[in-house]
Amino acid sequence: MDKIKINFLGTAAQIPTAKRNTSGILITYKNENILVDCGEGIQRQFRKAKINLGKITRILLTHKHGDHVFGLSGLLSTLNFSDYRKTLYIYCPKGMKKFLEDFLKAGKFEENYSLKIQEVSGKFFETEDFYLEAEKMEHGTPTNAYNFIIKNKLRIDKKKLAKAKIPSGPLLSKIQQGKNVTYEGKYF
Repeated sequence: MDKIKINFLGTAAQIPTAKRNTSGILITYKNENILVDCGEGIQRQFRKAKINLGKITRILLTHKHGDHVFGLSGLLSTLNFSDYRKTLYIYCPKGMKKFLEDFLKAGKFEENYSLKIQEVSGKFFETEDFYLEAEKMEHGTPTNAYNFIIKNKLRIDKKKLAKAKIPSGPLLSKIQQGKNVTYEGKYF
């Protein structure tokens, strides 16, 4: 099974500190490199982490506060000058697309690649192995929380299994497949 790799590129709030940058998290799984939020200074954070910006495939923006989007125009400009030629998908909450389009126009940004901005809710992207979904949150402005779901992977708390005295074998296999089971009068 392929592993998910998560790089925390920025975890500070509105104001970066000497040791912490504004929001940015890179999720890498198979051929996808998904950037969650794009705070100012994100390009530098990629360099510090020794990650190639050209590998980004998707950007998930949670909301339009500056510490989550002010790095976007610089990032997109750098991709343009770095010969990025993929289609870059940017996903955002409903009501944010026009803000992003205006924001990028204000920076006189031009791209030599395809840029697709899409407002999302619910399940919005799916591959054979995983899917992405967005859920509306309250934050004073349209905001999304995102889920990255690997298909056919059920996480089981082994401590709870031991406590319930559920044995390994066919019963555990059924639980791992997501099937409902009854064991010693208990429903799982």
